[in-house]
Amino acid sequence: MLAVVGATLLGLQLALVAYAADIDPASYLKSQTNSPDYHVNDIWKKHSHLPNYAEIEGAARDTFALLPKEYDPNYKSPCWTVDDEFRCLPYFQILGVSKSGTTDLYNRLVEHPDMVDCLWKGPHFWDEASYPVRVKRPGKYDGSMEAYVGIFDKIAPKIKANKNAITGEASSNTFTAVFSHLRGRVLNKRINATLSQYLWEASPWARYIVMFRDPVTRYRSAFFYYRTKSLPKATDKEFLDRVTEDIKEWQNCLKEANKLFCLKMYTPQQLVKGMYSDFLAPWLDLWPRDRFLFMRTEDYKVAPVDHVKTTMKFLGLRDLSQSEMKNILALEAKNTQSSKYDDSQLSPELQKAYKMLQDFYRPYNQALSKAFGDDPRWLWGY
Repeated sequence: MLAVVGATLLGLQLALVAYAADIDPASYLKSQTNSPDYHVNDIWKKHSHLPNYAEIEGAARDTFALLPKEYDPNYKSPCWTVDDEFRCLPYFQILGVSKSGTTDLYNRLVEHPDMVDCLWKGPHFWDEASYPVRVKRPGKYDGSMEAYVGIFDKIAPKIKANKNAITGEASSNTFTAVFSHLRGRVLNKRINATLSQYLWEASPWARYIVMFRDPVTRYRSAFFYYRTKSLPKATDKEFLDRVTEDIKEWQNCLKEANKLFCLKMYTPQQLVKGMYSDFLAPWLDLWPRDRFLFMRTEDYKVAPVDHVKTTMKFLGLRDLSQSEMKNILALEAKNTQSSKYDDSQLSPELQKAYKMLQDFYRPYNQALSKAFGDDPRWLWGY
């Protein structure tokens, strides 16, 4: 049996290699390459509330009490002045997905002369920062809207000095937490509003970047990233056990409740995060498609110049000189987990775990490929 599994997995790997050799890693970017043709304040002035605005506002009241009536039209960024204090919000967000290269992309973007590093890449405010605030800490970050804007107060002077400057953040669970979180757990708050609706009401001018990685290797990377550091190095048997337990837990939830409830439960989290297609609708049914730039991690690694250039154009940043781009591409990769494990030789346990994950994610990959015009790259070769 293990020999059959091994042969099957090897066949899948060879198919993926052949597929990767045939595909243009940058071709899917062309239809997504667009620059913003609006000012944030124009969108803000035209914005009309969703039918469930009252529910959203009640779930995050401090947000809407702080937002300005208008943004300064002299700045590209969403900035305003109140009591002689110049304040700003992020112009864009990298929504996720975690362990898909979001940190690496963010760190390259902040090297652009018109991009300001917010100094805290992933505050996870919109999803995890509970409202009402549990413990107020004046002058310190406490998860309130005031504290969130305070993150950007530190860099607001740099934006004020450069009217074309922007900043952004990269809280990498935002895309997949769309059903489960809105300033805390939606099940605990007993609300039906989604995270995408909350952001639509709070920042309808925003632009979003999403990176998808082969869900199997993303799961593998997350397994090591979130493993307690004090524990010894995980064995392939432990990984197989985790895969088996997670798939069983998800299947048990579906037996006891509907799928939406299970997505709101958002557990087992690392397995659920790879079900990308299930999270598309609440974003794309509400937001204009051209506000999103979807990228595949594997293509980003193969064609970094095309992906970085496309991202900068998507954000309305000026083109860089050849030397500037060379310096950005020379940066060391950030937040990689590959040094923690070696999959060059697959044990029987690891072969079985990979086969289980591929079988689990295959229908989600197929749905993702269909959503993106039947582009086979989103099948990841299996």
